Amino acid sequence: MNPKLSQSLIPLERVQALVQLEAALVVVGLALGSWLVYKLLLRDTSPERHRNLTQQFRNLGYHLLFGTIYAAAYWGVSQIADTNPALLRLTSYLGLITLVQGALIFVKVSRILVFEYLFLSHMKVAVPLLLVNLCTLLLTVFLAGWLITDIFNVRLAPLLATSAIFSVVLGLALQDTLGNLFAGVALQIDKPYEIGDWIEIQNPGQRWLGQVQEISWRATVLYGIGDESITVPNRVMAQSHITNYAARVRPIFRSQVFRLPFDVSIAKAKEIMLQAARSVPGVSKDRTLILAAETTESWISFKVIYSLTDFGAQLVIADKVVTAVVEALHQNGIKLATQKVEIQNA
Repeated sequence: MNPKLSQSLIPLERVQALVQLEAALVVVGLALGSWLVYKLLLRDTSPERHRNLTQQFRNLGYHLLFGTIYAAAYWGVSQIADTNPALLRLTSYLGLITLVQGALIFVKVSRILVFEYLFLSHMKVAVPLLLVNLCTLLLTVFLAGWLITDIFNVRLAPLLATSAIFSVVLGLALQDTLGNLFAGVALQIDKPYEIGDWIEIQNPGQRWLGQVQEISWRATVLYGIGDESITVPNRVMAQSHITNYAARVRPIFRSQVFRLPFDVSIAKAKEIMLQAARSVPGVSKDRTLILAAETTESWISFKVIYSLTDFGAQLVIADKVVTAVVEALHQNGIKLATQKVEIQNA
């Protein structure tokens, strides 16, 4: 072995041991496999997911192109380097760049595969980026540690063991961030809600209502009834009472009360209100019920109970139900009851 070779900043013999054609073929095979999964199993997925995967495959293609160029340059220079110190040093640098680029390509392919797995297992439910980002981070840290250990012979375990004080200081500084991160992971494992669900969060002195849009490292983002954006830290979410109004868990029932005079035909009134409520878009036709709820000195109260699948549209649907029922009653000559007051002379 050339003495200058062993004294170089980047040990060429270790780089040569790691840059292998078999490893490159495995990475390329995984990339092709992920593309086939996309074309064969995810061709009917949503347009948003198509844009997501298309962008990731385009980015992966650029990295594959640069990786091929770096590998070709490394191979070409290594063939003519012989004992030339400058070319040997250039070969070591090109080899390191090729290794880093290959590791980056492997991370990106793995990220696509995780996305595809989640898309296949959640065909109609959005996928949180937290799980994908966490897998990407862990894989990146593992590969970086492996390259540093194998190329530069740096033992990370003793280094981490001697930095206990630094770890304590860093842990205290990142206490809130790490708390939100682990709370987000716990929420993903327990799954009290998923992206797209309408939830109500109750914390002492606080209350939020909205549709889950994203679950990030730090917080859960909701869209409220008025299209406002609500960001709630994951630690708060983990410590709160959460009510999930997802229609896939159970039907969402709402009701409206109508007061009619005593002389109305109860059967006829029920039929009119039932048909009117069922005609409203967004109302489930097989889960609509009309009940005579109560009687007073002035009227009979009818409760129109209906189910819906879009919690966020409940105010609009309620408006349409009231409008449809009132118009149907008027068309059939039935007026809403008014309060009756009797005044007697002493």
